[in-house]
Amino acid sequence: MRTPKLTFLALSCAASLALAQTATAREFAEIYIDCGLGAIIAPRTPVVAAITNVTFDLGTTAISSNISSPETCSGGQARMATFVHDAYESLEVELAAGEGKYLDSLTALAGVEQEEKTAFVEDVRKQFAHSVAAADYTQQTLFTKAENLYNILHKEMENRS
Repeated sequence: MRTPKLTFLALSCAASLALAQTATAREFAEIYIDCGLGAIIAPRTPVVAAITNVTFDLGTTAISSNISSPETCSGGQARMATFVHDAYESLEVELAAGEGKYLDSLTALAGVEQEEKTAFVEDVRKQFAHSVAAADYTQQTLFTKAENLYNILHKEMENRS
């Protein structure tokens, strides 16, 4: 259910973006489409991605991810985030087992070289085990679980860079 205040804020932000100078609007539009929650939820639907970012937190997450980790706004990271969300249940099972086709796809999306794959998966499994062992794990939403796994993956990718 949308409140009039939320609808007004979303429309105000959209209007501000539309009225900004062309170069600035293009930059903001790219941020709102390629970064934040919108990029995770709707990577192939730019309008939905932008609306999601504006509606969720007025674009704060998209802007902060653009500033703090712009590499996560690129297409590869968005594809990986989408894959983690869409295949979370299968990834959860395969991470427990240490192998599987979804885990193979995930390491490919993460850009892990074949010779690094075993060590990468083991490090992710250790961190993921802590996440799954959290007292509130069973109450977490799919989005929260997928976000936690994505953050583990991203951290591990940064450690290997």
